[in-house]
Amino acid sequence: MLAAGMGTRLRSMVDARPKGLIEIDGETLAGRSVRVLREAGIDDVTIVAGYCAEQFERFAAGRPGVRTILNDRFATSGSMASLARALDAADADDSADVLVLESDIVYERRALSAILASAASDATLLSGRTGAGDEVWVCAPAGQLQTMSKRAADIPSIAGEFVGITRLSAEGTRAMRRAFAAFVARCGHERMDYETDALVEVAAERAIATVLVPDLVWGEIDDERHFARVTGQVWPSLQEFRNAR
Repeated sequence: MLAAGMGTRLRSMVDARPKGLIEIDGETLAGRSVRVLREAGIDDVTIVAGYCAEQFERFAAGRPGVRTILNDRFATSGSMASLARALDAADADDSADVLVLESDIVYERRALSAILASAASDATLLSGRTGAGDEVWVCAPAGQLQTMSKRAADIPSIAGEFVGITRLSAEGTRAMRRAFAAFVARCGHERMDYETDALVEVAAERAIATVLVPDLVWGEIDDERHFARVTGQVWPSLQEFRNAR
């Protein structure tokens, strides 16, 4: 779970708190993700913290199977630097798949069941158009990731929106780390995004499938508008699904 960011666009609402520790109805975003992951059979969770890392350390301390690692350069690096640290700590060269999630998303259980059920070695989850704003649009001819961008006009076609949940095989994680190492050597810094940069680069050399759930209920919280959408539309729908089970 990538949770090192500073969340500057939400500072007026959450003060000195990482976005993943925003609470809605008494449950944090990260806490809900851990709960839903466990319901899906995933008990080993690594949170990459950075900004206010001690708050995530306290969060993890009360949850067996949850640990934190630190991206101490969170202020000058991108999300791929956090992912690389997590993969290094998890020794992802073994045969286990890795599920990469962003800490500031809220999603229904189908998000996990869909990505876990994919027969592809490496896959990333897409939704239909949410209208949330600040979307990452994905181009995926024949269901294979080709490119993505926040500017729809920059890509040839739109298969869906990037959700922020990706499954990587052992070879997929190695390819991501190679792409990151090459980026740092080439650019001299670690400001590489894991999705629009590293994942797209890896997709040019190995197949990254896209798993589309057109009516997926989910939301990301990056700013006040996102927060209003999640609390007013997404969260109530998720509670309805939970109560219907």
